[in-house]
Amino acid sequence: MRTFHFEKEKYGFELLMDLHKFETNPTIFFEPKPHTTDFFEIFIFEKAKGEIELNGNTFTIGKNTLFFISPYQKKSCEIDITEVKGFHLVFQNDFLSDFFDDKLFVYRLQYFYNSKHPQYLQLEKEAYDKIQFILNEIISEINNFQNDSLHIIRSLLYFSLSKLNRLYCKEYDLSSETQANSVLYKFKEALEIHIRKFHSVEAYCNILNVSRHQLNEIVKIHFGSTSIEIIHFRLLQEIKMELRYSNKTVAEIANELSFSEANNMTRFFNRHENVTPSSYRQYYQNDRYSS
Repeated sequence: MRTFHFEKEKYGFELLMDLHKFETNPTIFFEPKPHTTDFFEIFIFEKAKGEIELNGNTFTIGKNTLFFISPYQKKSCEIDITEVKGFHLVFQNDFLSDFFDDKLFVYRLQYFYNSKHPQYLQLEKEAYDKIQFILNEIISEINNFQNDSLHIIRSLLYFSLSKLNRLYCKEYDLSSETQANSVLYKFKEALEIHIRKFHSVEAYCNILNVSRHQLNEIVKIHFGSTSIEIIHFRLLQEIKMELRYSNKTVAEIANELSFSEANNMTRFFNRHENVTPSSYRQYYQNDRYSS
């Protein structure tokens, strides 16, 4: 599977983010085959015709729709480039986290690393127009780069991401409090690092050095689910990605995801999805994204 890498020196100097309009970018390209990136992406469509498959879910692109993609998540795009208008925002975590001295910044945004809710949002026109104005200001700073442009770009990007976080949380009834107990965001980070090895609440409590009660209480307030539910959502996502985008056997996947035996993974998957891993894979074998 192809992985797209971030171009740090695109403008002749190091800039760990980029933003352009679809309609003014002559190199615009939507990869129809499954692929990943090593950076964060936000597709911001004012209008477009087509679909995006993200983490096994297919979305039809509507008016004023946004898609939030975290590094190394699988996606594919079937989009008519003659009918697209909007923005493509990309950045690496260090662009903001180093400046604000907050390594957990992207984990504070509910639309990134979210295995329970869709990484998708449709905006009302008024909200879209506000975001569009800020994005145009960022593009202007990139194109007319000056000594203080980095500070302005960071401030505008921080504002945009935080504003979108509020809108996303309102849509999916989640907490938009980005400065909550850091344990919450360390939990999200730990899931990304350890989900292929650890599946129990106790394991993450040990990693985070908190009690089960503490973790459950914090997670319930901000995610609306229990700790074990969040772990299971994330584990199911990992299994689905392996079934859809790899040629590994069910036994090989179970072994790599630290199930004691394949039957245990099959029971787990069947309990949550009402279908066996083999049936799930067979269902998608002949779809347009298979290769």
